[in-house]
Amino acid sequence: MKQRILLSVSAIVIVLIFAAGAFAVTSGIDAKIAEQQKLIDKAVSSKSLTKDEAKIVQENLNRIKERKKAASADKKLNELEQGSIQNMLDRNNRMITDKTNNPVRPFYRAEIQYRFEKQQKRIDAGVKSGTLTKQEAAVLQENLSKAKAKYEALNKDGKFTRAEEEKMHELLDKDYQIIEKKKHN
Repeated sequence: MKQRILLSVSAIVIVLIFAAGAFAVTSGIDAKIAEQQKLIDKAVSSKSLTKDEAKIVQENLNRIKERKKAASADKKLNELEQGSIQNMLDRNNRMITDKTNNPVRPFYRAEIQYRFEKQQKRIDAGVKSGTLTKQEAAVLQENLSKAKAKYEALNKDGKFTRAEEEKMHELLDKDYQIIEKKKHN
């Protein structure tokens, strides 16, 4: 009887610890979003950002908020989503604070290009380290080439919608997950 009570109490404590951790991650990102909003406002008032630049970094921050909201719709923010959101916050922050080395650009195009480059590096590193076979790398390389071709086709008319952007992220997420599984096997 004492063991059951002890196990029940232990299980409840563990659940509370994980819930607190998930809350901390979400509130940490929320705090960084709030900090970045203040940074944008300060840059606008000090005129270190032009009106056009301010509009772009604000749109980027709005995209980050939307992405976080969509990612945490199930009340959980997994590591991949958390890392992606953190990466976006970091990149937007560099655009605000160091325009010389990080030109202000809208995320949607820059983020997709960045993910193409990152995925290529991951494939190359996987082959080099032996975590990916040449056949697996060939499949991933083909998927990446198809994603790039799809991106070019979607971008051809000069209009790249948010729905199209989300489709591109879904394609890239699938390959990312394949690489992660191989890395941890």
